[in-house]
Amino acid sequence: MAEARRTGVVWTLALLSTVGYGALYYAQPLLAVATEVQTGWTRVQTGGAFTGALLVTALLAPGIGRALDRHGGRTLLSAGAGLGAVALLILAVTPPFPLFVLAWLLAGVGMALTFYEATFTVLAQAVPAAVRTRATLHVTLVAGLASTLFVPLTAWLLLRGQVGGAATGLAALLLVVAVACWVGLPATGGRERATPLPFTPDATFARLGVAFTLARVVTVAVGLQLAPLLLAAGHPPARAAFLAGLMGLAALPGRAIFVPLLRHLPPAPLTALLLGGVGLSALFLLRPQGAEVAALGVVVFGLCNGALTLARAELLAGRYPDTFGAANGRLSLPVNLAQAVTPLGAGALYTLGGSYAPSLWLCVGLSAGAAWVVTGRPDLKKP
Repeated sequence: MAEARRTGVVWTLALLSTVGYGALYYAQPLLAVATEVQTGWTRVQTGGAFTGALLVTALLAPGIGRALDRHGGRTLLSAGAGLGAVALLILAVTPPFPLFVLAWLLAGVGMALTFYEATFTVLAQAVPAAVRTRATLHVTLVAGLASTLFVPLTAWLLLRGQVGGAATGLAALLLVVAVACWVGLPATGGRERATPLPFTPDATFARLGVAFTLARVVTVAVGLQLAPLLLAAGHPPARAAFLAGLMGLAALPGRAIFVPLLRHLPPAPLTALLLGGVGLSALFLLRPQGAEVAALGVVVFGLCNGALTLARAELLAGRYPDTFGAANGRLSLPVNLAQAVTPLGAGALYTLGGSYAPSLWLCVGLSAGAAWVVTGRPDLKKP
């Protein structure tokens, strides 16, 4: 594939991930609140529908990974953006609750085909291994702005057109991206086969699954509880909001420094270092009354969490280059299931313990366990 063509693929996938995450994930809390006001539904109803979408994303991931290995991404990723648009158009008409749930389940299919798991697979097919990590960095740096762009955009659309106008506007963006994917992505990714290469999970894959599932529990638990934790510690709302936003901004330099760090550390030890950093941030947040300590914890968390996105792709692509889609999809199942159930578990720990300390101490332990899994076995240190 010519250099200009590869560059076009990278930017197309970056656009897809940015709009996919922005319209289908980061817009959801604002759409949910507006829907509740408009319909009288409860947070349990709107949140339950979104949890269903995340579960659909998790359950579909292995099959989608195998399909991408076999056929490439143009048709599947274009369809994913289109399905996401259809789901939002259903939400725009304020449907009855059963149809509302169905729309979010359909959005879950769109998420599975537009989020990092799918785009990283297509990227690995389209670019040589020598530049894969840098290309992945470009995609994540752009897509890392999804919340920064789409939270205010969704709020503005809601002010102008309530739920119907906002959902329609977001759907229009997804339809534009669907067309861009059809035009900008190769038809097969150069990988079409009569039957896909078999992928059999081995011991190394099992340990990667444990490590990144534990890591997802930690990152979701810390990210979800950060703002209320800071408020409970006595920080003014403006400062708590600023520090919560700083977490997302810190992820971008975290991703930017990952590539140069790989020149000095192999992927597995570097991943363990990042996992340790996430656990360290949870320790800082156990006593976040001081602004400096809270900011340090937030920045460390953001840097390490951002880099872990690249670490997962690097370890999988280096270990399973010919079945990356199947491996990534299989790994996404437990990771995304953990993401779906962690809010419930974190809430239960807060209710039982009366503070955020139990869940933060658990995050410290899970981070240490994940780091040990990555570094404690020699086969994960092999290229």
